[in-house]
Amino acid sequence: MKRKILFTFFGFLFLTVVFGGNVNVVKPEKKQEEIYKNLELFIDTLKIIQDNYVEPVDNKKLIYGALKGMLMSLDPYSAFLEPDMKKELEIETRGEFEGVGMEITLKDGIITVVTPIEDSPAWRAGIKEGDKIIEIDGKSTKGMTTFEAAQKLRGKKGTKVSISILREGTPNLLKFTLERDVIKIKSVKPKIYNSIGYIRLSGFQENTAEDLKKALVDFKNKGIKGLILDVRNNPGGLLSEVIEVCELFLPPNKLIVYTQGRKKEDTIRFYSKKTPVWKGPIVLLVNGGSASASEILFGALKDNYSNFLSIGTKTFGKGSVQNLIKLPDDSAIKLTIARYYTPKGICIEGEGITPDIEVKMEEEKPIIPTSEEDIQFKKAMEEIKKMI
Repeated sequence: MKRKILFTFFGFLFLTVVFGGNVNVVKPEKKQEEIYKNLELFIDTLKIIQDNYVEPVDNKKLIYGALKGMLMSLDPYSAFLEPDMKKELEIETRGEFEGVGMEITLKDGIITVVTPIEDSPAWRAGIKEGDKIIEIDGKSTKGMTTFEAAQKLRGKKGTKVSISILREGTPNLLKFTLERDVIKIKSVKPKIYNSIGYIRLSGFQENTAEDLKKALVDFKNKGIKGLILDVRNNPGGLLSEVIEVCELFLPPNKLIVYTQGRKKEDTIRFYSKKTPVWKGPIVLLVNGGSASASEILFGALKDNYSNFLSIGTKTFGKGSVQNLIKLPDDSAIKLTIARYYTPKGICIEGEGITPDIEVKMEEEKPIIPTSEEDIQFKKAMEEIKKMI
C-alpha cells in the first residue's frame, strides 16, 4: 500500500500518516526532574478543578483540553485531535464531501480562509483568500482549532451556516449565510486553445498524477506546443501525488523537494525517477491561495525546468512538516517535526514564492479561470506564445 503523506487538509496539513508507534526521547536527568515537577503542577491543578469547580467535570474533557492547549502553543499546525476530528483528515483525499467549500488555516491565531473551492457555496458567495472568520453561527472562533472550525462548517446538504468575516480594507464585519452542498473536487481540468494546452490543478488528490498524465499524453497526440498549468487557489494535498506530478516534467535524478528536522530520519530527499511526459515550455499560474504541495511543484519547476515562467502573485508560504501519531484511544497528535525546502535550499514557511511576472487581479468578485476577466490567464497566454 502506498504510504500517504498529506499536506493541508484542513489547516493546510503536510502529514506523514503513522498509525501507532511510540516516540522515545532520551533526556538528561536534570531535565527529567523538571518534567516531573511540571507534571506534579498539572496533576495538582487537575485535582483542584475536580474538587472545587462549580459542577462536576469529566476527566477526559479536562485532559483533552489541556492537550489541545499544549499543542496549540507550539505553532499553527501542531494540534491534538479527538477521535472524530481525526476522521476529518481522511475526507480531504476523497474528492467529495458535504459543506460550504473552503480551505482554512490558523494564521496569527485567527481562523483564516486559504481559498474557497471553485464553484462551491463559499466561492459563489464571494468568500476570498485571506478572509478572517471571526464567528461561526454566532459563536466566536477565538481559541478554535482549524479542525473544530472545519467541523462546524461541514454539514448535510441543504442545511445552512452563518459566518462573520473580517476582510482587509473593510471596516465592518461581513456576514454570510451559506447553504451547504455536496462539494465535488475534480483536480485536473484540461482545455485546448489552438496549439496551447491549459490544465487547472485544483488539488493533489488520489489519481491527480494519473489524470494529469492522461491529459498531457492527449496534448502531445494533438500536437500541443505550449502548456499553462494553473495552481491558483490550490491548497495542496498528497505529497505522493505532487512528487508524481513533478516526475511528469522532470528527468530522472532531479531533486524535487527535501525535508529537514531535528532528527536524522526527518531529513528526506525526494528525487524524480521516471521519464518525463512533457518537455515543452510551461507557464505556471499562482496566487496567495497556492500552498503546500502547489509550492513544492512551483519550487521544483522553478529550480529544475529551463523553459519555465511563473505568473500571478506571491504564494501562501506553507513549508512545515507534521507527523500524525495515533494515540491508544484513537485520538492523535499532529506534531511539526520538520520544514521542507525547495531544491535550491529555500524554505518558504511564512514567506511564499514570488512569481517571475506579478499580475494582480482587478476585480473584487471571484474570477472564473480563463474567462474574459481573468487577466492573469491572458498574460500567461501572451507569454507562452513567445516561448513556443
